[in-house]
Amino acid sequence: MGWEISDPIGSAVRNGLLYTVDRGVVRSFDQATGQPRDAFAVPGSTFLNGIGVAEDGTIYASNTRPEGRLYKVTADGQPSLLVDGEPLNVPNGVAIDPDGNVVVVNIGDNAVLTFNSDGELIRTEYAHEAGNDGLVILDDGTKYVSSVRFGSVSRIRPGQEAEVIAAGIPSAASMCYDSIQHQLVIPMNNNNSLAFVDLDD
Repeated sequence: MGWEISDPIGSAVRNGLLYTVDRGVVRSFDQATGQPRDAFAVPGSTFLNGIGVAEDGTIYASNTRPEGRLYKVTADGQPSLLVDGEPLNVPNGVAIDPDGNVVVVNIGDNAVLTFNSDGELIRTEYAHEAGNDGLVILDDGTKYVSSVRFGSVSRIRPGQEAEVIAAGIPSAASMCYDSIQHQLVIPMNNNNSLAFVDLDD
């Protein structure tokens, strides 16, 4: 028997499991069968939004409002508050970089924040525009950031400033990477449709 899912928002895939945040709970499902696996409550959260999952199964989830927070949930379901407040500014998208660090983008500004697993800020980069939602990180460390507010996608190569690679995408929300076609898949929330951005140079 499955669960009743109330309001799933962010999602991530790791090690054959699909993870999602859903009104104060982090849920996981078997990717092949769709069967529910775990449901971990995150006490104190008010609006879980973005989610990233490390290789060891540790879950990181942003709390967008009213308090900007980043939560950590161990693979066996133990939650903790990792980052509380600044530099989080209406945090949204979360992803794990190739070194196992946690990267978060803000809606409230254009900061792209990298924290280690203990919550220490180790790097701040900047997307071309603010209002950011989606975040994809490739194996070479290149970051792609979508602005739900301005409809653009920024690319940040390691050690370089951001460049816009796509624009005019209405409500460019959380996105994923299609490794077969080497493209970004971006939902356009208000249009009930998808945009595809080819990453071939």
